[in-house]
Amino acid sequence: MVPQALILDYGNVLSQPQDEGWFELMAAEIGASGDAFRAAYWQHRASYDAGIPAREYWRRVLEMLGIDHEGEDHGLVTDRLIGADVASWTQYRDEVWALARVFREGGGRTAFLSNGVPEAMARIRADRPLERWFDVVIVSCEVGVAKPDPTIFELCLTRLKVKPRQALFVDDRIENLEGAASVGLRTFHFAGPDAVSRLERSVRSP
Repeated sequence: MVPQALILDYGNVLSQPQDEGWFELMAAEIGASGDAFRAAYWQHRASYDAGIPAREYWRRVLEMLGIDHEGEDHGLVTDRLIGADVASWTQYRDEVWALARVFREGGGRTAFLSNGVPEAMARIRADRPLERWFDVVIVSCEVGVAKPDPTIFELCLTRLKVKPRQALFVDDRIENLEGAASVGLRTFHFAGPDAVSRLERSVRSP
């Protein structure tokens, strides 16, 4: 059954995979190992996605790394970290944006459903006004709840005005797909080199 609504994650679906090289570069700049920096980055990411301010997020990351975050240059370091982080998430996968546009032009409903932070979203919205592709835009930091919490999927369905089995949710993370499935959504695991072609077949009319 072709879905009536298509719900797309942003990171690693509408965007290219995050460039892992930036972890090493920024770790070297602040005097940490790449592995330690990556661990601290992800340890506090859920709180950032759910709405804590960027400077508080980076304060927690630096504190976990045992790096002085009260010095004179702390503001400059934080600005560099924010900028590098945003850049790592804003390389777009154009073929998936095109798929969303075609699906919508064919009469389907579309939604952008992402765990995200204000700094990255400001860049994304400046680059690509989301309303041109999506009927509904839901970002975790703007609604105060993040995937895989079932609440965010229920909110998306309410705004789309469709039933769970009428919609297909696309994400690269298994835990998010499980959260979506818990409210009855159909799901698509966006992984592997053939992910785009498989998704195209899933939303194409016979």
